[in-house]
Amino acid sequence: MSTTEQEVQNQPARCQAGQGGKLYGIGVGPGAADLLTLRAARLLGEVPVLFVPRGDAVDESRALSIISPLLRGDQEVRSFTAPMTRDRLARDQAWAEAAAQVRSVLNTGRDAAFLTLGDSTLYSTFFYLLEALHRQQPSVAVETVPGITSFSAAAALLNRALTVGQEGLAVVPATRGAAYLRQVLTTFENVVLLKVGPVLDEVQALLAELGRLDDAAYVCRCGMPGQFLQESLASAAELPDDYFSLILVRHGGLNGADDEGKK
Repeated sequence: MSTTEQEVQNQPARCQAGQGGKLYGIGVGPGAADLLTLRAARLLGEVPVLFVPRGDAVDESRALSIISPLLRGDQEVRSFTAPMTRDRLARDQAWAEAAAQVRSVLNTGRDAAFLTLGDSTLYSTFFYLLEALHRQQPSVAVETVPGITSFSAAAALLNRALTVGQEGLAVVPATRGAAYLRQVLTTFENVVLLKVGPVLDEVQALLAELGRLDDAAYVCRCGMPGQFLQESLASAAELPDDYFSLILVRHGGLNGADDEGKK
């Protein structure tokens, strides 16, 4: 008997025994289906219910399109809007409603998966859901399944190290403001700037001011249709502006931190 068949048969028994299902928070990677982990692929083929968040301005779920070849015809897919707002009250209310939907499935004894792009622990909406779910049902069973991050995939595409030796790495949203970014860029040898799209011009100007355009690479829609790579912003012309964009900033010497430590 296959693992999937065993899982399906176990669902009613679990329900009759009064046991709740388990929620899997699954990172599905940056965009390419073959960058899913083996664990993620196995679980996505087993769970009976999938919860798929969508952004306010996104017509379809990119995460769902990545994993669609793995799905069985009898799996249930539920989508809801993940609020893109800084209004804490509105955000909490939306995630409380999402958590109630998830809880209604788990309390029947069925397992469920929540999909998130990239890694499930890095800037992931999964933890908004988990916080709301724990408020409603603290004893819920949860397993977080990591995924490949967008910046790891981007660095690999460029054959570029994120860090080596004793170097440091900062991963920050580019929307934190110029003063914050200036401090990070002057403190760390290597920096990943995420969510670059809305502030691309400002970030380029700051990198030019700090003399780090040569160190900076721009990657847009990594692993997705329309992928764009620019290895050095010093030679960049017009760059595509996209939500799925990031900048990798690396110091010039490959082993500078290691060599410095040996002096």
